[in-house]
Parts: sequence; structure tokens; C-alpha cells
Amino acid sequence: MSGKSVLSLFCLCFVLLASPTIAQKANSSQQQGWVSLFDGKSLAGWKASEHEDTFSVKDGMIVVQGKRSHLFYVGEVENADFKDFEFKADVMTMPGANSGIYFHTEYQQTGWPAKGYESQVNNTHSDSQKTGGLYATVKVNPSPAQDKQWFTQHIIVRGKHVIVKIDGKTVVDYIEPEDVNFPGWPGRKLSNGTFALQGHDPGSIVYYKNIMVKPLPSERIKVAVVTGGHNFEQKPFLEMFNSFDGIRYVHVALKDDSEIFEDIDDWPYDVIVLYNMTQKISPKRRKNFVSLLDKGVGLVALHHSIAAFQEWPEYRKIIGARYFLSDVVENGITYKRCTYKHDVTFAVKVEDKNHPITRALDDFTINDETYKGYLVDRDNLLLLSTDEPSNNESICWTRKYGNSKVVYIQAGHGSKAYKNENYRTLVANAIKWSDGRFD
Repeated sequence: MSGKSVLSLFCLCFVLLASPTIAQKANSSQQQGWVSLFDGKSLAGWKASEHEDTFSVKDGMIVVQGKRSHLFYVGEVENADFKDFEFKADVMTMPGANSGIYFHTEYQQTGWPAKGYESQVNNTHSDSQKTGGLYATVKVNPSPAQDKQWFTQHIIVRGKHVIVKIDGKTVVDYIEPEDVNFPGWPGRKLSNGTFALQGHDPGSIVYYKNIMVKPLPSERIKVAVVTGGHNFEQKPFLEMFNSFDGIRYVHVALKDDSEIFEDIDDWPYDVIVLYNMTQKISPKRRKNFVSLLDKGVGLVALHHSIAAFQEWPEYRKIIGARYFLSDVVENGITYKRCTYKHDVTFAVKVEDKNHPITRALDDFTINDETYKGYLVDRDNLLLLSTDEPSNNESICWTRKYGNSKVVYIQAGHGSKAYKNENYRTLVANAIKWSDGRFD
């Protein structure tokens, strides 16, 4: 029996055995907002470039084998124009195969698509950029998948953030820089567009099935950035928020310490970012603040907000820490006034590299103000730490309060911090996570 006959028999047996599972998977996906892009019977809704015969349909699969060509989705779903989305496809490669899944691209009759990014499909081809990686952007090696075995490639795009998962494991977590520029590839940037499957060369054989998309709402997260009670460099601070894709903020400069919580009827914000050090908060405002958190409004507390509302014991439970502005005696224990130090360059260690807020970060340094002596609750989930002697060890954590996702980030005193790309990533990710936009 020839090699091709053996391969055909293998694929047919696999499809027959898997058919009930595929049907169940499709039904489940539809219930979760997923829409199929491939009916398993024809290439309806798809258009091939250059060499159309590179693509065919067999046994519920798109078979890719032949000269260079790209199969673009041109169907009715979202009019083939996607911005924020989740995309999934089950993929199987044969030895030496090379392919890819383009997104934010557009139909192009010849050549390699000039617009958008390509997520690699390559387990054993000689190209060192392996499955899941963003070609010429984020390299993955070794491959997280194997030839002759089905795997699920899952691409998530929200704003400037791209996540690629292979069989549920994150292999790419990429945030596109504001000044992104790939020499010779001006179209390689996040924008909008369709999907395309790549036929790389006659020696590459790849199979695709269960091709689905879940369009995501592109509405920006509405954020209240609350300041007051402490001087700060307003222009660079707000410029940082202007740089965040997918986030729309309103600057709330407090005049009466806490008036944003006076009336919460028709509350318009998804997330509260506290950058205040004001103190007065009436019983009514305290109740309203807690009510918002019980409703699931996200909370991100930055830097000196740890010292806000000193006379409200519940505030410590909300943010998971207590900063002392003066010596305090509680339950017979004396807590000394906390200390601070300006203009310190110190190392930051990422304690949890799997958390959505920090998984795009490596250890970094920052020039900032340090704090020493504040109390930290034991039930916080620690994300960042430092060994700087003038600072507490714990400098960023998450916690739950009511139904709210809460994040505290100790850094953020001045423009040197605001302009630090790691700090910007941290704050933007914290806002998105507290809003529930990150898995």
C-alpha cells in the first residue's frame, strides 16, 4: 500500500471515530457565542489566491497541499471584517509541513499577505519559528504540538493584546507597542480584517477543521481615574491613560474627598482607578462604595491611594493593606509611621508569571518612590515583589472584595514611573483584568 493510501486511511478512520465528538463540540460552541466559518462540506465563504487547487475539502476537513496559496475567509460572518475576536481551529500537520493562520488581513491575489499577523503552524519544518508563534514577531521554539496529532490553535485579540494558545496552553502573550514598525512589513500591525490559511509549498500537508470565531465587543472599558489629596504630575500621568488601547477614562479630581460615591444611581464606570490620598468619606459614601464593589465594579488602587481613608477600617479590607501616616496603637500593638524615599531605582521581581496581569512581563527595574512599614493582608495573591531595603517586599497583589476584582500596585509616583513601559503594561492589564476582559 502506498504512503498516500496509508495516510488517507488514517485520516478517514480518525474522522469517523471523532465525528460524534465534533458534533457535540460544535453544538456546545454555538451556545457559547462561537460561529462556524467552515461547513465541513465545501469552501463556501472562502477564496483562494494564486493556486486554487492547493485547497480542497475531504471528510469534513480543509486539506492544504500544493504550491503557495492563501485561503481567505470572505463569508457573511461580520462581513469578513474582525477586530476583537477569539478564533479556534483544530489542526493536524504531516511531517515537514509549514502553514499559518493570518488575522487582520485582506485578500491578496499573489505573494505572502502583506496585511496583518501570521500565527505559525509548523511542528517539524526546517523554519525555526514553530506552531503558535507570531511570525517574525514572537518566536516559539520548540513546537508545543506534534505531527499526525490534532491540536487546537486558539487566537485571542483584544485591542493591542494578542494571546495564542495551543491545546489550552498560552504560548504567546503579546502587546503591540504604540510605535510598532516592522521594516519591509508596514501592514504588520493590529487593525481589522479577515482570516487566511496558508498553503506554503507542495511538500506541506496540513488539515484544518472546526474553524470557528467568537466576535468580541470592541466597546472600550469605561474607567474613573480618581485623584485628590496628593500632588502629582498630572500631564504625564493622564498621558499614560491616553496610551491605553480599549480604555476610555474620565479624570475625577476630588474636591470633597469622596464625592464620586455620593450618588451611584446610573453609575457609568466599569472600573475605578484610585490615585487619591483623600481622607473624608461619610457613612453614606462608604456604603455606596461597597455597593459598587458588590455589583462587580473593578478596582485598581495605585501608589499613594494605600494611605487614603485612614479612619475607615473597611478600606484596609478592600485593598488588602494599611499604610500608617502616624504612629498608631491597635489592639495593644504600636505601629510606627510608615516611611518613604524618593527617586530610588530598584529591581522588581515577577512572582506569578501565569497571572493575566503579569504574564507578559519579565523582571524589570523602575525609578520610583519606595514605601516601608505598611501592613499587607495574608490572603492577597502576590504578583510582584522587590528586595529593595527601603521598601516592603510585597508591591503588587490582587484580591477579591465582594464581587469585585481588586488590584493594588505600589509603584507610580512620578513621570519616570508613568513612562516605564513595564509599569504601563501593568496598569493597563490590571484595569482589563479587574473588568473581566482577561482570562
